[in-house]
Amino acid sequence: MSFTPGDARLCPARRRAPVLLHGMLLGAALLLVQAAFSFSAVLAAGQANPAAAGANHPAPLAVVLVIDALPVEDFTSPAWPHLRAVMAGGGLIGLMNARTAGTAASAAAHATLGSGARARAGPAGGLSFDADGVYRDRPAAEVYRTLTGLDPGEDQVLFLGLPELLARNTDLPDRVVPGLLGQALRDAGRQTAVIGNADLHDAFRRHGALIAMDAAGRVGLGTVGRGTLAEDPEWPFGWRTDYDAVWDAFLAVAPHAGLIVIELGDLARLDAYRELIAPERRRMLQERTIARLDALIGQLDAWARGAGTAAFLMVAVPTPPAEALRDNYLLTPIAWGPLGTGPALGTAGAAREQGAQVSGEPLAGPTGTPGVAAGPGLATSATTRRAGIVANTDVAPTVLAALGVAPPPGMAGRPLAGVSLAALRRDLPWTVAVPADPWEAVALIYQRATAVHTLRPPVVRAFIGLAIAVFVAWTAWLAWASLAKAPGPEARLGAWRWMLLLLLAAPLSVLLAPLLDPLLPLQAPGARMAIIGLLAAGLASAAWAAGRRDGIGPFAWLSLATVAALVADVILGAPLIKSSILGYDPITGARFYGIGNEYMGVLIGTALVGTGGLLDRFPGRTGLRWAVLGVYALVSTVLAAPGLGVNVGGTVAAVSGFSVTALLLWRRRLAWRAAFLAMLAVAAVLAAAAWVDVAASVQPSHLGRAALLLVRGELETLWNIAVRKVQMNVRLLNWTIWAQVMVVSLAISAVALHRPGQLIRRLEGRHPHLVRSVRGAVVASLVALAANDSGVVAAATGLIPATATLLYLVTLDRGFPR
Repeated sequence: MSFTPGDARLCPARRRAPVLLHGMLLGAALLLVQAAFSFSAVLAAGQANPAAAGANHPAPLAVVLVIDALPVEDFTSPAWPHLRAVMAGGGLIGLMNARTAGTAASAAAHATLGSGARARAGPAGGLSFDADGVYRDRPAAEVYRTLTGLDPGEDQVLFLGLPELLARNTDLPDRVVPGLLGQALRDAGRQTAVIGNADLHDAFRRHGALIAMDAAGRVGLGTVGRGTLAEDPEWPFGWRTDYDAVWDAFLAVAPHAGLIVIELGDLARLDAYRELIAPERRRMLQERTIARLDALIGQLDAWARGAGTAAFLMVAVPTPPAEALRDNYLLTPIAWGPLGTGPALGTAGAAREQGAQVSGEPLAGPTGTPGVAAGPGLATSATTRRAGIVANTDVAPTVLAALGVAPPPGMAGRPLAGVSLAALRRDLPWTVAVPADPWEAVALIYQRATAVHTLRPPVVRAFIGLAIAVFVAWTAWLAWASLAKAPGPEARLGAWRWMLLLLLAAPLSVLLAPLLDPLLPLQAPGARMAIIGLLAAGLASAAWAAGRRDGIGPFAWLSLATVAALVADVILGAPLIKSSILGYDPITGARFYGIGNEYMGVLIGTALVGTGGLLDRFPGRTGLRWAVLGVYALVSTVLAAPGLGVNVGGTVAAVSGFSVTALLLWRRRLAWRAAFLAMLAVAAVLAAAAWVDVAASVQPSHLGRAALLLVRGELETLWNIAVRKVQMNVRLLNWTIWAQVMVVSLAISAVALHRPGQLIRRLEGRHPHLVRSVRGAVVASLVALAANDSGVVAAATGLIPATATLLYLVTLDRGFPR
């Protein structure tokens, strides 16, 4: 065996400030009320954190089984009787977002687990060796010393790729410290160990050390060499994991280690050889491997019962199999729970031997065993606030919390907590049933997430393409007609109005479409796109038919219906947004809860358009203006409330746009004083939200954590956050399709409003509130562009209703040719 490295009406001046103060105080009051009924209590519901079971033990142990390339479908199958028994004793199961700071390669994923922050890695990420081993005919300890300049000391495993790994992570906006998990344990006086590898016949793949090593690339105990492999003539290229050797190594290090990482690489090897193995043969080998893996879990459980040690088991899958990775499905299985507390299932060693000898059937789980049927809880964390979904950055803080070690500041994740199956109700549309079995629930979460991820690109492209086509065609036809003295868009006013209403109805139809999920297979993108199109057409037609003689009524009512649906959904836990194509994507992992940038822009834009149209529809009603301010305060609260998933950039954009619009509604011109008042309102709302977040939550959101960073004077970290947001915006401006519709919408709206001609002035005279609300929407969109890490998306979705409204008003103008 040889190895080579691989790899309108005026208000007196004295009343203007009270008007704004009313909105600000109302928003702050709503925030305080929300704090009293914080939705963050869901994190404490259901299952208790299994770390609590070993809180009083003098030396708890955490065992992390790394099973790379384990498919979610296999994880949720009944082929894991021992794993299911362990998890039935108070464990948690779910899916882990596997995103890294670079490509979704195995080395980067392991480095992310070990650092507690999204990391990068290079070709040398698999070069870990036993200290007494050999690399390229040189002693591994000598190679380590010559490459790093560090003394290997008495540590048993050394990572030779440390200089490359450090270099890959130096220019990231967020501070990433490779080996931070192992370093925190070493600083606390605890040892770490790593056992096993995922070597191929021609490449070293020993990534487990990236989880257990300290900041110097050293692991105190363990072995990752060829001694953990067994010759097997039935295995591709003749080598697979030697489970007996792994077990012996575990017994040798268990009395001395606080964390033991066991890399079980057989599934990763099969995945690497997938193109070379017949499908039936590969499936048979996968089933045998799963039987062996589950048997090892049974051995660990039996050992924990006899050892009297508070021990915890984590099954972690750093990267998905190649088939899922090809579709960018970056969700992998994760399990976490105490060993030795669930029902005992018998001799695990015999089961492993059966798995080694029997070719086909996976081990069947026990029937009628007490505790097994009840099942585990669903994993969650303060990072995601989603039942059954966590982040890979949560792994390191979870291990440290179980071992009684405080997570260092460089870790971005939060410890895992548990929720019951009932908590999943808040994450699913009301028409979708929650499975009675937690393993089936995890499978359902995965199916829904991948279905939405697959459908998102074609639907978003269709929506943006329609918006660009309508906006460009309308303005181009109007310009050509005025120059050529030919019939313009007025020749087809009915069709144009309906198309503009269709654009406004599209986000609402996408939001409501998940309610129809039970009628369609999840993996039927064509049918789901058709449903969305029919919903949008139906909403547009209903609004157009009901308001044919109502002027601005159709736009106002459709906008307000969108606002009502979004606000209600967020208050109820955002079950529709979480299942919507315009919602956030747990696979992408940019956001997991609250309201994302897509619908944030829609909410602000439609709130301004809808309330402006309402004021023009019922002019002269002073009380209605105060109601409009109430809508502004409600929307701002929904965006700012920590318990609802605070969107900081959205709060800044909303309060800015609402303040400008409120000033325009009470006076016709803006001054520097007005801009100062708008900034003051933004600061007041953000300060109130941050105070509520920190005071009312044990685990504050990103807003509360940012406020704490400011109070502690950690300005460098805050600066890194700002840099990351700017970099994300620059990337999106370069490649996202949202930038195209934003530019088109901004060109039409901003130019028309900044240099208003006779037509726009006439429109403002007839529809003063609506035109001023469009101005406010443009301001809010520009602020959203600057204040969000994907602000181009929020700006685009906020400008679409504003631009559509402006063009719709043109069709209502009595001076427009018919």
